[in-house]
Amino acid sequence: MQAGRSVLDKVQAVFAYGTLRGDWGATGDRWGVIRDTNAAWCRASVKGFSLYQRSDLFYPFAVQTENPDNVIHGTLLVWPDAETARRAIKMCDQIEGFDENLPLEGLYRRAVVEVAVPAEAMKLACERGLLESHAQPSELSHFRSEGGREQGTPKLSAYIYHQEMPQLDSGAMLLSFPHGDWLHQRAS
Repeated sequence: MQAGRSVLDKVQAVFAYGTLRGDWGATGDRWGVIRDTNAAWCRASVKGFSLYQRSDLFYPFAVQTENPDNVIHGTLLVWPDAETARRAIKMCDQIEGFDENLPLEGLYRRAVVEVAVPAEAMKLACERGLLESHAQPSELSHFRSEGGREQGTPKLSAYIYHQEMPQLDSGAMLLSFPHGDWLHQRAS
């Protein structure tokens, strides 16, 4: 799911499935990105990825499968303006060990995905002006009929951080999250 530079410049949201999730804790994500950048978030999902965690680490990772039956659940992080979004995405890049100048060298890769967002959350974000700078009318029109009624699930372009399937060291196990929700399955 690589994208040309013009698309990358327009992406101003992050899909988070692990410690960057908006519902990770009472104050948002583990790292304070939401708090420090005044981000808004809603629950969302992405197709084409599977979710795993090494038993010796505290965080999960997504692996791109391109199989639409593989779905992961998390939160979509959005920001009130383009400049704040750029700053927040740089913070996320740093947390995830991603360098856009060396995109294949860090811990995580970064890709652009279409995130399925509940229609009510999308509507609320639009009403509050949170999506003005990156939700174009064409992106929103596919879930509205001519009468303004919702059809299907709206989608928004966002970055996702993912890894290649790792080679495990001796002693480490790979945990799988077949239902695609690390936080929910971790808590149960």
